[in-house]
Amino acid sequence: MTQTIGIVNLKMLQKIKKNKWFYAIISAIAAGLYAIVHTYGTNFFLVSSWPQFGMMLLFFIAFPIVVFVLTKIIVERIAFLKKFEKYSIPILNAGFFTFFIIGKTYGFNARRMLVLGCFFAVCLAIFLWKHYEKIVIFQFLLALIAFVKIPPMLYEYVTRSEAWLQQPDAIEEATFQKTPNIYVIQPDGYVNFSELGKGMYNFDNSDFSNHLKAKNFKIYDNFRSNYISTLLSNTALFTMKHHHMIGHENKGALFGLPSKIVGNNSVLSTLKNNQYKTFLLLEYPYLLMSRPTLAYDECNINYYDIPWFGNNAFKDQYDLIEPLKEAINTNKNSRNFYFIEKIAPSHITRTKSDAPDVESDREKYLDKLKETNDWLKEITDIIIQNDPNSLIVITADHGGFVGLDYYAEILEKQTDRDKIYAVFSAALAIKWPEGNAPDYDSKFASTVNLFRILFTYLSEDESYLKHLEDDKSFSLIIEDAPYGLYEYIDAEGNIVFKKHEETTKKE
Repeated sequence: MTQTIGIVNLKMLQKIKKNKWFYAIISAIAAGLYAIVHTYGTNFFLVSSWPQFGMMLLFFIAFPIVVFVLTKIIVERIAFLKKFEKYSIPILNAGFFTFFIIGKTYGFNARRMLVLGCFFAVCLAIFLWKHYEKIVIFQFLLALIAFVKIPPMLYEYVTRSEAWLQQPDAIEEATFQKTPNIYVIQPDGYVNFSELGKGMYNFDNSDFSNHLKAKNFKIYDNFRSNYISTLLSNTALFTMKHHHMIGHENKGALFGLPSKIVGNNSVLSTLKNNQYKTFLLLEYPYLLMSRPTLAYDECNINYYDIPWFGNNAFKDQYDLIEPLKEAINTNKNSRNFYFIEKIAPSHITRTKSDAPDVESDREKYLDKLKETNDWLKEITDIIIQNDPNSLIVITADHGGFVGLDYYAEILEKQTDRDKIYAVFSAALAIKWPEGNAPDYDSKFASTVNLFRILFTYLSEDESYLKHLEDDKSFSLIIEDAPYGLYEYIDAEGNIVFKKHEETTKKE
């Protein structure tokens, strides 16, 4: 019986291989499959939506199949072209494969690189046409090798618990007694004012801090982030909860985090329950790359303008000032909440393979900091002029990493207080309506509790302060200690190095 089934299967395989469309379709699939698999292997959390998956199948697989099949039909039916039939599929395979790889890596607007790359690939295909079946097999092997990264990511995501999202009280149902317009401005990587004057930064920022004080801002020293990246920090910010996510090699833990920032979350739910209209203003579409379902009422970036394949998230820069002016002027009769993200001064970008140059990184960071100060002056002046009794919050997502030899050095065990605070220290300055800060504003210590304290102020219900999260700061550690999530700063601001108990190694 088994032998009979084997013979039948062999005959079916031989019949399929003899089909005149077989090699055209297989070659077309091989040309685009690696691009899809590599995209998911390297940008899993940026291309996690079903529409993106459908678009990739359409662009990388269906489109080549149509072109390959049509080309084969045309070449077979036109006598002049028939003598070139042996070259047609190899040329298409090489051309599409190169086009996809270059386009995915450098962007499909890199025309010169695309033309030169495809020209070279076509020439090589003509020269190696007799071996194109081996080349197709090699392309499938590349896709298989790249695919190895994906199952661990999927497993990490599927086994991830969402229980942490549950609030310990009814804060989402809080009723605000004060309803000012709220502006949360997030300059990426802006270190706290108290840290800028010492440690790795050693910069006199008094000109800007005095400007803020003159505008009735209260500056909160020693404020910090709970996590090292924008995604992780903002997830804690908008859920008002610690998530203890890790995700270095697999990154499956990062899957879906943008939706917890710009999609439905506890902060937006609380605001909407108090009839706030919500606005999302982003300088770059990084948080939108995975096309999460937006819970904001308005956004300055349209999904039609965002790349489908998770690349070039920081290529197109969007203005923030003019959209904000327009929103303020056209929404004077509603309660409004604005989240405004500025990707500056950012952080050092040096990698481990780069030669370390701490002083150069510091100078570049401080140059960007000065530019950011000018921008913050402009945008806060606009808000104050048009909405003088609003609640304005300037809060960063993390520090600038200045003093580290390279960005990922924080993933290796650190004990130097200044290096650790260079990563976690984050600016916080608030302009309270009428200049009246609440007595409990001394509780501002880290990102995770920011909105809970603000909502306590707006609702005038201090019972919400009973469930503040621990003001601890965490980082994944991959070297010089057992792999896992570690507490770097405890709730009192002391440097510690303690493994988080819930962390388990993923390999």
